[in-house]
Amino acid sequence: MYYDEEKLQQHAIAEGNQFNWHSREIDLVKWWLQQAEQMENLRTVDGEHLIVLEAGQRNDGPGPDIFRSRILLDDFELSGDVEMHIKAGDWYVHGHQNDARYHDVILHVIMDGHAGPDMPTLLVNHQWLGAGKCVSNRSIIKEELLAQAYLRFKTKHEHLKALERAGAGYSPLFLGMLEIIMAGAARHKQLHSAALMLGLQSWPDCRIWQGSNQSFSRDQGKGILLQVLMQNTHLFDSQKWSSIPRYSWNTWNPNFAQFRSIGLSINQCREWLVNVLAPHMGEQTGFGFWQGMPIFRHYGLERKMLQRLGISKIGTVAEQQGLLSWKNFYCDRGSCRNCPLTQYHHTLTHIN
Repeated sequence: MYYDEEKLQQHAIAEGNQFNWHSREIDLVKWWLQQAEQMENLRTVDGEHLIVLEAGQRNDGPGPDIFRSRILLDDFELSGDVEMHIKAGDWYVHGHQNDARYHDVILHVIMDGHAGPDMPTLLVNHQWLGAGKCVSNRSIIKEELLAQAYLRFKTKHEHLKALERAGAGYSPLFLGMLEIIMAGAARHKQLHSAALMLGLQSWPDCRIWQGSNQSFSRDQGKGILLQVLMQNTHLFDSQKWSSIPRYSWNTWNPNFAQFRSIGLSINQCREWLVNVLAPHMGEQTGFGFWQGMPIFRHYGLERKMLQRLGISKIGTVAEQQGLLSWKNFYCDRGSCRNCPLTQYHHTLTHIN
């Protein structure tokens, strides 16, 4: 399963013909997202001083590897996309010079070569790619994982409150479901389109997609499903969902019958229960649900995170959410110095 998911990610990022090129371009993307903002004294191949203000958002589909980056080149600020290649000449090999999707690229990040396009180019030192490797010296304990899960729970709870305040009377449970169905790299754009359909000025508290790095299709089914959901907003009445039954997916499946009848998948229903309904119900009920409910699906990143944190497996939604939060809060930010797993504890010994 993990191999298939990894192949999807590799083909979404790299256009090279050799499999090992794929994994190396993924390393470039990961380095850019995790480390570039912290790097000092970066210079382009033309000697321009480079500061990465905002690394941007990873693109899992066609087009440049990174969207919405902000950089400073010799104190001149640029905003746009970033493209990664192993060799500079791959820009022409892949035909980007004739592709309108690459017209907003402001920086070309490479590992080798000189015959690339006439644009700012950053040559990455191979040794930099090791900066994102985990340097932890102990395993995480369950209490730490649950504490991180609780922080994630509170963030989701506050997000739903923001939806409710700015949602023009729409239930936060309804708006939360729209966020579930719009999952993917184009989420930001699709949610703003949904806001216009709902008569909202913009989507409340619209955050950059940080979910699974798998590729998502760009079919028109989401737009059709949005129209269907708008005709069935009564299904998301808070009073209807005022209690959570026992911790069993079999117990919950009948509650999703009406959702399934209008075109929602069982996984979308379950994602909504975990990420929207449970946080909406508050700490005592909702977080208790997280702690008692078994995982219903796995993410491609889990195996690596389990190895990184030194644990063999996870079984509950709370443990899984803690894993995702640890990744977002420490690993994706390259915040190794602040990670509890890298802290050493010295014991002072009295010497006679």
